[in-house]
Amino acid sequence: MGKIIEKKIWPDKFDTDTELDLDFRLADFDLNSGDKIKFKEWDPQTKKYTGREYIKTVKKVIKCESPTRYWKPEDMEKYGFYLMEFSD
Repeated sequence: MGKIIEKKIWPDKFDTDTELDLDFRLADFDLNSGDKIKFKEWDPQTKKYTGREYIKTVKKVIKCESPTRYWKPEDMEKYGFYLMEFSD
């Protein structure tokens, strides 16, 4: 059985992200398949948790290397990123 990791999620993402099967996070914590992520809604204005939360089980972890190897920081800031899920 994996561990439970708590992560903040902002209000503008909470309602839509509960249905997503993907997430994109900075890899600043240890994460393995089978771990659970407890997403806790965080209000950046009040700097407090709202009390709303949900849990997802990690199916697969893919750790990527630094994107600065491929793109300039100013382009990353200007354009952002896509996280894509494909179907055949």
